[in-house]
Amino acid sequence: MTVGVLKYRLFREEGSPYTEVHPTQDVIRAMRLVRSNAENCGIDLDRIGIMDFSAGGEVVNWVAYDANPGVANSSDPIERYAAQPNFQIQVYPGPLGTPKTVPKNAPPAFLVAANKDECCSSTIVDTMIAYRAAGADVEMHLYSKDEHAFNMGIRSEFVSINHLPDRLKDWLEDNSYFKK
Repeated sequence: MTVGVLKYRLFREEGSPYTEVHPTQDVIRAMRLVRSNAENCGIDLDRIGIMDFSAGGEVVNWVAYDANPGVANSSDPIERYAAQPNFQIQVYPGPLGTPKTVPKNAPPAFLVAANKDECCSSTIVDTMIAYRAAGADVEMHLYSKDEHAFNMGIRSEFVSINHLPDRLKDWLEDNSYFKK
């Protein structure tokens, strides 16, 4: 598995000159950059996903449900690639951009949050309902304990959340994202 980390422009920071458009542009460019280098890096173009936490989930919502096709005649070869991920993993995603509907071919989603997270637990429930209505592939884990920012379970005192990496691994295996 190859992993990259994107540091995108933050629009919520006090005094930030950015808007919601800027981090969306950053993610689209990053996805295109990964796709443009996939062959050189031995990455399967059909298994490029995106994972986020908290406010990053909002950015993913602005990208994942739009094909963001490449610009065929662009002078920049990177811009010729589509930016939509093949799958998404959202860990306590923020509420902005939560889809009311998704297309049937929406990227498969793994959604996780803690029920006591006043900010973000309803986000994954609403997203799951949109996926279910579309007949799209979704798995959701809503933990009864803990609140926001439990990371990948390391920061949590609860056994169920400590096993989040195992549930994610199971989902990745069930969807053949690890197969060669």
